[in-house]
Amino acid sequence: MEHTLACLPIPHFVLLPACTATLHLGPPELLRQVELAGRNRGLACLVEAHHYQQGRGLTGCLAQITRVVRQPTGWNVSFRGLQRLALMYELQTDLGPLVHCRQLLEMPWLSGDVPQFPELPEHIQPFRERLGPGPWLDIAALQLPISLEQRQSLLAEPDPNRRAQLLREATRLPRPAPSCNPN
Repeated sequence: MEHTLACLPIPHFVLLPACTATLHLGPPELLRQVELAGRNRGLACLVEAHHYQQGRGLTGCLAQITRVVRQPTGWNVSFRGLQRLALMYELQTDLGPLVHCRQLLEMPWLSGDVPQFPELPEHIQPFRERLGPGPWLDIAALQLPISLEQRQSLLAEPDPNRRAQLLREATRLPRPAPSCNPN
């Protein structure tokens, strides 16, 4: 299935299908894109801004805008991730940029039991029993302390078997300590 959608390039954030998020958006360009998405039943393509600006093959997330609350400094916008999208090309319109995308179909789970991640918060663990492997891995990926690049790689991977492997590898990598150096 193909879509032409408002594009929301969000800095430092990757939304995954089966996940929800509320973000505070202030830049006028993003607010215009939220309004543009409202003309299409609240559907938009969320992409991480830095990856989007690089112009290479990119995967975004088809998102439904579920709530918009105006604040003095911008809008709080709630999103529900729906599907992985391969961005094909961008269209410049009088209303703002649109992206033409095609849906990446979820592949079947073939690897036996869905992996467990003991470092997940307790309230996330019960979803493992209630959801299929693909959605469960997406929720786990949003909750685990992994890098933006790792999340983008997980978003680009329609095979939950491969996503489980990538997520397990990402959680094993040592994390650098935060720097307190002001230089």
